[in-house]
Amino acid sequence: MSEDIYSTSFPRGLLIFSEGTPTYSLKEQRKVLKEWAKANIVGKTIEVPSICKHITITVSGIKEALNQPHKHYFEKNEAIKEIENQLATSTFVETKIDSTGDCNNMFHYLRTSIKGEDSFIVLRETKKDGMIIFYSIVDKIKSD
Repeated sequence: MSEDIYSTSFPRGLLIFSEGTPTYSLKEQRKVLKEWAKANIVGKTIEVPSICKHITITVSGIKEALNQPHKHYFEKNEAIKEIENQLATSTFVETKIDSTGDCNNMFHYLRTSIKGEDSFIVLRETKKDGMIIFYSIVDKIKSD
């Protein structure tokens, strides 16, 4: 998969050139964004107005988000850089209990937009400690 570099903020030092056209490697994009997140947002607590709660950004949530399939995979990954703004402007959609039957986890879905289309930020709340973490970004909510 490749994309015109001028439509993205992907670091120029990691470009791959194909027939003179700059492209990027999704593997490299995930690596760079994971490192960026560790340095800039992991460990942060962010207020989410649409659920009136604070959430925490964790490495495991960043990893999950970067590996999550999405219709606009590259742009979804890039949205991690804007996650604070995405959370601030998102709207609450619904809360679901873990579909695996683990009643200790609940997932909150918040509507956002990626490339002009609806996407959903997923927050995981653990009943045991009440902690809410950024978990992923998906293009559709899993049905039960």
